[in-house]
Amino acid sequence: MPVRSARAISPVIYIPPVNSAAFALTVTASDGTVDTISDYVTSLEIEDGATESIGRFEFEIWDPNEDYVGVWSGGEVVRYYSDYAATATTLRFRGRIEKVSYQGNKLKVTGRSESLKFMDITVTKSFNNTDTSEILKSLIDTYGSGFTYSNIETSNTNLTVTWTQKPFWECIQEICTAAGFDCYVDASLDFHYFRSGTVKNQYEGIVHEYNLIEVGEFAEDLALIKNRIIVYGAEQDGIQIIYTADDLTSQAAYGIKEETVNDDNIIDYASAQELADYYLVKYKDPPIVGEIKSLLMASIQPGQAIKISSPADNIPPAAYVIISYKHNISSDGLFTSVKVNKEPRHISHVLKKQIERQYQSEQTSSNPYEMRYSYNFLFDEDTGTHSNTEITDGILKLVSGSAGHWISTVRTTTINITEAYLVLVGSKVTGAVVGVSVNGGSSYQTIGNKQRIVITNPDKRLRIKVTFSDAATQIDSLSVQYK
Repeated sequence: MPVRSARAISPVIYIPPVNSAAFALTVTASDGTVDTISDYVTSLEIEDGATESIGRFEFEIWDPNEDYVGVWSGGEVVRYYSDYAATATTLRFRGRIEKVSYQGNKLKVTGRSESLKFMDITVTKSFNNTDTSEILKSLIDTYGSGFTYSNIETSNTNLTVTWTQKPFWECIQEICTAAGFDCYVDASLDFHYFRSGTVKNQYEGIVHEYNLIEVGEFAEDLALIKNRIIVYGAEQDGIQIIYTADDLTSQAAYGIKEETVNDDNIIDYASAQELADYYLVKYKDPPIVGEIKSLLMASIQPGQAIKISSPADNIPPAAYVIISYKHNISSDGLFTSVKVNKEPRHISHVLKKQIERQYQSEQTSSNPYEMRYSYNFLFDEDTGTHSNTEITDGILKLVSGSAGHWISTVRTTTINITEAYLVLVGSKVTGAVVGVSVNGGSSYQTIGNKQRIVITNPDKRLRIKVTFSDAATQIDSLSVQYK
């Protein structure tokens, strides 16, 4: 019998390190004095992640003789080293002391990573069709004295933005969102910028029957829920497409969590509804997120993917992207906990066009009362019913004389309309009186231009009536926003 060719299968194999992880901790004062305090630490916690957060640390040391009281007052540099060796010499984390307190013969110290510097900086800069990686480099050159960027990858995503006193790290989050990248500052003050999920740590893993300690209960991550999606479409003739998609079940369970989407490519009501419904399906349910605890991992860094395996907990062998990690060192042992998505979902990042639209002056929202929907008329076609009125060349006007009216078709909504707001664009619009009906036209409430009204008897059959009293009045566009 001939030998048949077999398809090769790439197994997920984890080769554990020979030695256990070791750590070292130092504090450097402003005068350059270095205190090595590894042997005095009773507890140490270091937490870090990429893009959405900056690192933090907390440690306690025995100090019954008060040798360190008044020695550290804030601003000192804390360095954490770890290696799979007898002595730790590789720098993995660096931060600054923010608070020192003395309790029960112990000194407790807390602080955050060196990224803290950028939390107090605002950015005022403009970029036109620039790769996000070049934007990041420019920001570091301008605002990040002492920081480098040797680990920034080209994103091939160009962005046009204008920032005016926008917090630095919010700018970082925007370019990461546009490109689908992650960003963090390492212990050597060097920026890393890379496509999410592409950086794999080949030396770390959490594997059953080796270094896995426990798998925590996986729970829903409520921070990622969006159960009300508000879409703002293109602005045409002074009015704007608005549509809101709500999931009442999700809102009842988790509260209302809104997300606003600006997309200039949306030019009709149906497209706005389709986009809002699409985002709602993706975000209304939280992903299942949990923590996995292992023996101390020496080389893990923010945003990396590591090998994890625990068949008993229904976690198949694979490379999982770490949302965040936390080192815990105490008399109980040396441990690392990582937060992961049990079933990673690929969240579609907000399109870069939507970010760019936020910085274009012509795309500012005309929705001051946070209405959820809009009934728009550009008068590009002849709709509704006329009484001595006509629609010609995109304009609603009188045929003759100084009196007449136009009535729109009925829109049947899914909600009882309780409020309305009018945007009217044209010439001498004071010669027109607009009425809003929610009962199909049986009765109308008068509404002024740029005015909000409360509907007396809420209903679901929206109709608009324009009554003319001036021959010079012409209406270019009309929008009734409502909720």
